[in-house]
Amino acid sequence: MKPIRSNELDFFNKIIENKFYDKRQALETEITSEAQKLADKKSPTMAKQCGVDGDLKKLSEADKKYKAFILSKISTENKLLSDVREQMSKIESKLERMSKARGWSRSFDGYDATQDGAEYFTEKLDNACYDEAYKFVKANHKVYNVLRDKKSACEIILHTGSDINSTVSTLQKEMSTVNIDLPVPNHLLQLAVK
Repeated sequence: MKPIRSNELDFFNKIIENKFYDKRQALETEITSEAQKLADKKSPTMAKQCGVDGDLKKLSEADKKYKAFILSKISTENKLLSDVREQMSKIESKLERMSKARGWSRSFDGYDATQDGAEYFTEKLDNACYDEAYKFVKANHKVYNVLRDKKSACEIILHTGSDINSTVSTLQKEMSTVNIDLPVPNHLLQLAVK
């Protein structure tokens, strides 16, 4: 008796594996086809057999109502959001014109329709109101304006081209009128001591 060699064993193992695999695939296709035919035949009565046919009808009605509500909600939300954006745009246009006319250094765009629009514009207006108040108080502040004028006068004195002694003494006098000391030692400039 001659035993089977390992390479022959491998060869026949592969043939057996392939042949059975092909046969199994053909049978799986046949089983799938027959199962589909049977399922198609039984499908219309399956819900009734399981006792959920009435529940499925109720679910379908509830689902339709829910989807109708969602569509209505989305439609209402979009309309309301559109109204908010329209109002914000109208206010933005008016305030941008006012900003140019009154010289505000503010912009009224950049709002988000999901935030509180009235609060957004009120805050911007509060800041513009402060800016106007600041300009008004600054323009009518007596000491501030005198100080600005005195500074201009000191700059003019400095650039007149006079000698250093008269320039420094005139600057000291002018600055002292607004309580600002010019600490220049007299001996350094050889100013006459009074």
